[in-house]
Amino acid sequence: MNRLEVRDSNALQQQTPGSEKSIFISGATGFLGGHFLLKRITWPGRVFALVRGDCLIQARQRLYAHLAECADSYGTLLPESDLDKKLVVITGDITVANCGVDADTIDTLRKENIAEFWHCAASLKFEDRHRSEIFSHNIGGTQQMLALFETVCAPASSAEFIHISTAYSVGAAHGDIAEERHLPERKFNNAYEESKNHAENLVVDWCSERGLSYRVLRPSVVMGPRASHHSGTTRFGVYGLTKEIFRLRDTLSRLEHPLQIIGEDAATVNLTPVDECVYDMLSLSVNGFGDQRFFHLCNPSRFNVKQIIALIDSKTGANRVQMVPSREGEPSPLQDLFDTRTRFYAGYYHSDKRFQRSAAPQPALNWSDFDLYLSSFLHELRIEEAGGVGFQSQTVTARDGTPLKVLYCGDPQLPALLLVNAYGMPAEFYWPLAQRLSTHFHIITWETRWVPSLAHPFDPLHCDSLVHARDLADIANTLKIEAATALGWSSGAQVVLRTMAEFPQLLRRGILLNPGVSIAPSEQVRVTRFEAGIRSLFAKIAGNYRMAEKYVELIFGAAGADAGDRQLLSNILTSTDPYLLYMTSLPFRTPESLFRYAHMMHALFSEREDAWTGDVQRPVLVYVGENDVVTHADIGRALCRGLAQGTLHLDPEGDHFGHYYDARVADLVRAFSLQESPEAVDEV
Repeated sequence: MNRLEVRDSNALQQQTPGSEKSIFISGATGFLGGHFLLKRITWPGRVFALVRGDCLIQARQRLYAHLAECADSYGTLLPESDLDKKLVVITGDITVANCGVDADTIDTLRKENIAEFWHCAASLKFEDRHRSEIFSHNIGGTQQMLALFETVCAPASSAEFIHISTAYSVGAAHGDIAEERHLPERKFNNAYEESKNHAENLVVDWCSERGLSYRVLRPSVVMGPRASHHSGTTRFGVYGLTKEIFRLRDTLSRLEHPLQIIGEDAATVNLTPVDECVYDMLSLSVNGFGDQRFFHLCNPSRFNVKQIIALIDSKTGANRVQMVPSREGEPSPLQDLFDTRTRFYAGYYHSDKRFQRSAAPQPALNWSDFDLYLSSFLHELRIEEAGGVGFQSQTVTARDGTPLKVLYCGDPQLPALLLVNAYGMPAEFYWPLAQRLSTHFHIITWETRWVPSLAHPFDPLHCDSLVHARDLADIANTLKIEAATALGWSSGAQVVLRTMAEFPQLLRRGILLNPGVSIAPSEQVRVTRFEAGIRSLFAKIAGNYRMAEKYVELIFGAAGADAGDRQLLSNILTSTDPYLLYMTSLPFRTPESLFRYAHMMHALFSEREDAWTGDVQRPVLVYVGENDVVTHADIGRALCRGLAQGTLHLDPEGDHFGHYYDARVADLVRAFSLQESPEAVDEV
């Protein structure tokens, strides 16, 4: 398809020459909201965009950077002139009262005579363990936007509240889906669908009770621009599944039997290009909504899910994933993990929805389009894979001559923050946290020895935390870092404590996130099923290389495995975050990596039962999550009891991977690291 066959949203302006209206938008740093703003900003009228940020400058920079990526997906430049003239960035947060917009700004908005409030912001998370956050953003955030809309636009105003939802807010229904209200008493496939349905119903009830006008727009599964077939910045939906299979392709190729997805041959999914979706949105804005309240932004084509899976499997080179009506025999541990990872999609493996649409249809997508989308996205993934995750790097030579790959970001003139990774995990695990903190710190981390890279020689007799503590000290000395803060996640917490014990002048304070350390289990200190499993398993593997070979074979589906061993491995693997499967599975992919990893963890658990806390005199913040199924919160409590200056932060909603997902963890780290006294963190 060439560009001329894509509907041109610019032509819509000609239908209402000279018309000018101002709009307010949330979610402009998201996928659909960003593409909508990119097109809308070239039209007459000002755009007020609500953007999270530490300050107005940072929020505006963040929005411009995202819009530049959106523009790049069309092969065009950012319309900076229009943005500078017509875009007004407002810092705020949809989860707080009036979205955090101050009284002066509200007065400005009232005088502007806003014609449309576009609520595009949403959490795209879907797992039940994120249910509280999903509902807070998608329902609570909608309520705050509605309150702001009511405050800014008097009931007598003709302004519209336009809520961007999803066509899949209908839940588990099949067949013809009408453009009508979907009441919440129904079955849903996941927490995301449920939250969007409840938000829709909130919009209807709130606006109806107050005499305010509303519209609910329901895109189906949004793909990148059809004009280019690039991803357009999104990594959700089809792209999320494709990325996971692509990154696991080498691992999957070693499976004894293909991974099986249970689904119906007739299952379909509706895909809509983002540029066609934006055209629909602008067309409704220009031509009016009429008496209709609910609109499907969907494509006339439906794509067979089984064929989608087959194409993804083939084009990624995995050739080990298939859809089947049923499964025979016991699943392998990797199959169990894959099932957990793809649970979000499970409802779509059995569903055939036909979304009705009153508006003129979008140009129909076809399988050639899908093939182009997939090829383009895989090209993007290969470029990302070759380029790394965004850190700059240099080599530092440790005291024993070992070259260490050191990664960094942020201004070197800012305070240094050293990030110590969990054993066996890639530095990519720290990239989201590093991005959130890089405006306040010079971030330094490194690829730890032995696993996941097997480049360094391994000595099973000398693989305890002291080796890594010396590496940290050597990196700090080489880079001339003094009085820094060090942060350790999971087993990396042991390295931070060991460093503070062995080199007391090197670090001014420490931060331990969901620590996995050598605190011994007891009546007062419980351990998770995951920790109990790896303590038992890794003791076996560390004693015999053949055991590493056996368990790797079992992970990849070898026949004749002991049921107890299979269950033990499944329990361990499925306790980790399934969305981070690519990274968390790295130590389990080869006998050599598993043998090394087992020795490292076994050595850690064999260290001092106080985890070196008795020798640490500096302030230490210990963060633990109540929902952590990898390391128990009791470990953090025990650490604080042993520390001279320990501060415990117990997060009732946190889990083991909070630093990867949750901006609140970055806020906590920032507050503790920059305060002179550890007590100041209690305010966070």
